[in-house]
Amino acid sequence: MKRFAPNGHTTVLAHGIGAAVLEGNPHVDEVFKVSCRGMAAKFSHLTPLRRTRYDIGILAQHSLANAVFLWSVGCKQRVGIDSKGCGLFLTHRVPTMGLVHEVTRYLKLAEALGANGDSSGLEFFTTEADHQSIAHFLFERGYDLQQRDGRPLIALFPGSSQQWRFKRWPADRFAQTGSRLVMQHNACLLLLGGPDDRDAIDEISQTLTVPFCVVDSSHSIGRLAALLAACDLLITNDSGPMHLATAVGTPVVDLAGPSDPRRTGPYGAGHVVIQRVEPGSPKQWINAPDPQLPMKAIGVEDVVAAAVEQIAKTRLV
Repeated sequence: MKRFAPNGHTTVLAHGIGAAVLEGNPHVDEVFKVSCRGMAAKFSHLTPLRRTRYDIGILAQHSLANAVFLWSVGCKQRVGIDSKGCGLFLTHRVPTMGLVHEVTRYLKLAEALGANGDSSGLEFFTTEADHQSIAHFLFERGYDLQQRDGRPLIALFPGSSQQWRFKRWPADRFAQTGSRLVMQHNACLLLLGGPDDRDAIDEISQTLTVPFCVVDSSHSIGRLAALLAACDLLITNDSGPMHLATAVGTPVVDLAGPSDPRRTGPYGAGHVVIQRVEPGSPKQWINAPDPQLPMKAIGVEDVVAAAVEQIAKTRLV
């Protein structure tokens, strides 16, 4: 939207990681940080938002409650997807779409206002300070980004949100994959994760017999983005770091499991999706006898082969 209206003032209402992702984004002038989930927290910002008298409001989370909130802000034009009763509160109704990626769905909102739906890829804006910090961090651990000597830098993210723990590929298979890439392709191995991923990180760490480095990915999203940008490959469950990697141009091997990568997989070209069940909603597996079956169906051989193919594209093998 900033490209569409370069002189406009763009405000985003966001919570948690969503707000952190937008810090430093040159296309966003202001971020209203919502303290917690729920409509009460959003409505606490209603008075200052109404004072601004916005011309355009975009309904990114299309629920009826959010549509009512956007109408309450007093935006002259309100655009959103015409579903769940939202259309009553919108001036620009985008028809519901079939099976499309979520990024495409959001771009359609911009197109409804006359903006160009730029589908070139995701963006994340890193700082030079973050890149220097990561270069120093890796150098202290024996990896010089200036002189890679043909050693691919590969990151593994074995975690997921607590709600979707059954979307995790088994930790022992991550360990086997990492070991083979180090021994057979001289890779430098990073294990990424935050506090919620500690159990998976610990299990992999206890299994690996090759050199590796654990990186706490929870401190700074900018620093994590810079680290992923330095990597030659990310092997990951369906996760936030997967999307962050695509935004900074790092190839991804996505272990899709029960998710539908056509909707939520890595966006753009140059990535590999491995899936051994019919794609759909992860919710259908919550009450299954073995919720982890879709992830267990993915073999180590599949992932190693995909990783080697991805690394070969960078001429590092």
